[in-house]
Amino acid sequence: MAEPDLGGAASSLLVIRGLERDFGGRTVVGPVDLDVAPGERLALWGPNGSGKSTIIRCVAGTLTPSRGRITIAGWEAGTVEARSRIGVSLSQERSFDLRLSGRTNLRLFARLRGLGAKAANRTVAALEDELELGEIALQLVSKCSTGMTQQLAFARALLGDPRAVLLDEPTRSLDEGARERLWAALDRRPALATVIATHNHDDVTRCDGRFELAP
Repeated sequence: MAEPDLGGAASSLLVIRGLERDFGGRTVVGPVDLDVAPGERLALWGPNGSGKSTIIRCVAGTLTPSRGRITIAGWEAGTVEARSRIGVSLSQERSFDLRLSGRTNLRLFARLRGLGAKAANRTVAALEDELELGEIALQLVSKCSTGMTQQLAFARALLGDPRAVLLDEPTRSLDEGARERLWAALDRRPALATVIATHNHDDVTRCDGRFELAP
């Protein structure tokens, strides 16, 4: 079995070195070099189109960098080992089954994270209570607004006790109450490494640091 590469700062959970991404024959993102330690909250800050979502997707392993390297707990981004250590909430969420309720979707994702049926049900119930999902959990996803779907996506990102979460514009369509519940949930997980892509200055002020991207 391959061993993780612990290159980068010894305390870093997420390490990005020389990340670049090309589109249409030109480099539109990078080079990016970042280290994020356990318990650190980093904002990727910039306007729409600056590459925030691209970086999130590269770290999540859903988009392949043109150049550079990304490791999570020493494992290459996109590998099973890396994916098992992260939770992801994307700004344009398309992975929920629209025919099922929010609760059923979350239970299915919990099973995919390796939880047994009873543990999945308990975990989802606890998240529903913590995030006050209420009717959102019972609603068919096809009937959910963008903000409701974002809340489900954040709940899903917390399934399986990840070591890091990647959140792409997580507060954009949330009301004040839902925003505060999101930040409170992150505060209750002080060991979690968090990367938040945002153009909202209030989000940035709640982070330990920021990486600014030009338009």
